[in-house]
Amino acid sequence: MKKNYFSQPLTLIALIGLLFSLSSCNSKEEDSYTYFGGKIKNPKDDYVYFTKGKKVLDSARLDDHNKFSFKLDSLDLGLYMFKHAAEFQYLYLEPKDSLLIYLNTWDFDESLIFSGKGSGKNNYLINLYIQQERTEKDFKKNYRLDEAAFTAVINDGIKKQLKIYNDFLSTEEEAPSPFFEKLAKTGIYVPFYFYKERYAYNHKKAMGLKQAPELSDDFYQYRKKIELNDESLLDYGWNLAFVNTFLYNLAHDEKLKDPENKIFELELMKIVEDRIHVIDFKNSLLAKGAWGALSNKHLSKEDSEKVYAYFFEHCNNESYKKEIEKSIAQKEKITDGADMPKLTAFNLDNSEVEINQLIKNSNAVIYFWPKELGRIEMLKDKLHFLEKHHPEVVFIGIERNKTDEEWKEFVVSKKLAKEHQFKLAKSSDSYSWYEGDMERTIIVNEQGKVENGYVFFLDSNLNYYLKTINKR
Repeated sequence: MKKNYFSQPLTLIALIGLLFSLSSCNSKEEDSYTYFGGKIKNPKDDYVYFTKGKKVLDSARLDDHNKFSFKLDSLDLGLYMFKHAAEFQYLYLEPKDSLLIYLNTWDFDESLIFSGKGSGKNNYLINLYIQQERTEKDFKKNYRLDEAAFTAVINDGIKKQLKIYNDFLSTEEEAPSPFFEKLAKTGIYVPFYFYKERYAYNHKKAMGLKQAPELSDDFYQYRKKIELNDESLLDYGWNLAFVNTFLYNLAHDEKLKDPENKIFELELMKIVEDRIHVIDFKNSLLAKGAWGALSNKHLSKEDSEKVYAYFFEHCNNESYKKEIEKSIAQKEKITDGADMPKLTAFNLDNSEVEINQLIKNSNAVIYFWPKELGRIEMLKDKLHFLEKHHPEVVFIGIERNKTDEEWKEFVVSKKLAKEHQFKLAKSSDSYSWYEGDMERTIIVNEQGKVENGYVFFLDSNLNYYLKTINKR
């Protein structure tokens, strides 16, 4: 059971005081303000960030009591996020809300409790998020079921969540806004649609089948109702995961129509161009297609060039274009089957180390830390998994963007193996070969030959590449 921190008198008094201080400026000219604040136990950073998608709208420094507050003018009703260190959570805010949170970073989502005006809806959403996370962790076994049994599990899960939602509505004095209704329904239905999108592949894998199962015409009925271009929901994690998986499935289906001649990454881009109309989202998906071609070791040079050409013709984001151009040039410098070029970096004792000698006679993965906090956390989680399943492989992490002080603090805070963490100096002759913001990765075999010179650590094929290392 979630611990109720508000049952503790001192905590309650402190938070009531904070809420009073946030809302005490109640003169008529300040009636339009929205307040958001709270207290963080065991903080991991000095700041809390208030964001809309990837855009930081405001930041607040924690005071001596680990409290923070935001005073937001002319806020639009909608979905926002607050971020602290590598953690984040969604907020639903309406104008004139006075919302408070209390959380413990040792158990970020599970400890999070809202109070104040607007708290009811946010407590409902965080509980929905936690319930869906728990369902996901225990869902794998369901992929062994046949279509009818699997569909029954999906329908039952949706039915239970709808009951919880209707029970919540019965406790609210006012009807929810149309957007909140849409947000809640997305949180209820879309995770289960996501499981249905993954069913064919996961059932095939779980049952050891040569082909994915033939599914009835009714299985994908929900696809007729989905909205791919609702900008108000594109920042919502479950919705984003579903849309990406749906588009990938459509591209996979196109590829299967002519597997010898059709290129998956190119088919994905064509589907994106046809179905996605939100420009920023479209550009990001086109870039994914290009990066997919970059990391696909089985794609011929001719097919890769077709993907790149389509990307540069249809993407109108100059930042993405420059990044892809740089990545293509970097890939050409480290070719599969060739000797791994000499790479030197600094360890935590500020001594220069030749990475080639460190990994000599070993299969190795050299990965470069990304900038984005979310991708850092995903990389760290996947690193633990791969190290456990591939103990014979040496994993070398290299930082490119942080200052020396930030990097050393990062290694300690993330509890990383210090002997396998290094920093590439920007003054290095080879820095331009590896610079970037993504989790670019190089696989080297025990002969010192490059198995894959450009793959992303979060690429779903990385585990497969490690299983087949030295089998080229």
